[in-house]
Amino acid sequence: MNKTPTASLQRRHFVAGLAAAGLAAPWLARAQSAAAKVVRIGSPDLGTAGKPSPGGGSLAIVQANRWLEEAFAKDGIEVQWHFFRGAGPAVAEALAAKQLDIVSLGDLASVIHKARGLPTRFIAATGRGTDSYLATAPGSTIQSVADLKGKKVSVLKGTAYQRPFDNLLTAAGLSEKDVRLINMDWPSSKAAVVAGQIDATFGGPDLFILREKGVNILPLTRGKGASFTISSGLLATEDFLAGNAPAAQRVVKQLVRAAAWASQEANRDALIRLYASNSGNPELSFREELAGDQLGVRYSPLLDEGFIANYQTVLNDGLRLGLIRGEGFDVKAWFQPQFVQQAVKDLKLEKAWRETDAAGKAKGTA
Repeated sequence: MNKTPTASLQRRHFVAGLAAAGLAAPWLARAQSAAAKVVRIGSPDLGTAGKPSPGGGSLAIVQANRWLEEAFAKDGIEVQWHFFRGAGPAVAEALAAKQLDIVSLGDLASVIHKARGLPTRFIAATGRGTDSYLATAPGSTIQSVADLKGKKVSVLKGTAYQRPFDNLLTAAGLSEKDVRLINMDWPSSKAAVVAGQIDATFGGPDLFILREKGVNILPLTRGKGASFTISSGLLATEDFLAGNAPAAQRVVKQLVRAAAWASQEANRDALIRLYASNSGNPELSFREELAGDQLGVRYSPLLDEGFIANYQTVLNDGLRLGLIRGEGFDVKAWFQPQFVQQAVKDLKLEKAWRETDAAGKAKGTA
């Protein structure tokens, strides 16, 4: 169930109408009259210790509580979870092979895939403002980005972490050419930095697990603003939405339900425990990552002006840094906010989150 899908996976269908979704996007007018008997969800694998997991976002809450399995059980629809150690690039390969229906991805990875022509639609936000960290080998004297010049540093290319890393280099007057950059998956990079085979690795809060092995963790992006943090979201393929908009709506409803729970400060400790139990990563990782955050801001599922504007910035940065080739695409048209809007209405959560403007500020504030 948690294994990477193969080309032999094929979509099966059941009879269902599109009208129940009440969605009016023009491309849905071509909707088929049948919907899938299986919903295939993909995500980079951010778990450890044999616990595949989407990490620390609202989708992890849905997975841990088996809310999707519960929501689809009455119709005999199977939910398949697929986790990829190869992260965003591996998810892209599965999408291109039509092996997935809905995926969870960080901002740069999803933008790269869209720019390359993968037919996806953005249907919900799963996280905002995630920081990145630099883990340095035991005994290393690296204390700043400037110290990385000439050093062997690993970053998993094509993932959301590459953008803040390159922006940090730019701010320090450096580029990828000034470091000995190594493209390495997360498990391998952790082992390599502990062994001193590389000088440092750049990634997520799961790196805190290495601190007990003498690795120093530098929170280089903390407090530096949107250009250095990561947003994430849920995307569905256009093929899936064309025949399965009601199923996509059910998925988003459970995601919004999870976001509402995660947004409550009273649930902070329970949230951290859930993430740790579901992913195999230590509570410390999530406690450090969420320290000082307003949970209601971080977990807002709204596809509002601020969230969309941030993805435009991701595209612009990707083009400027040479991470994305071509002219880009219409970012605003990519987003389909009606799924979240309907879920918020159904769950009576209209007052749970405040929309943000294009500058990222809550609307109605000075």
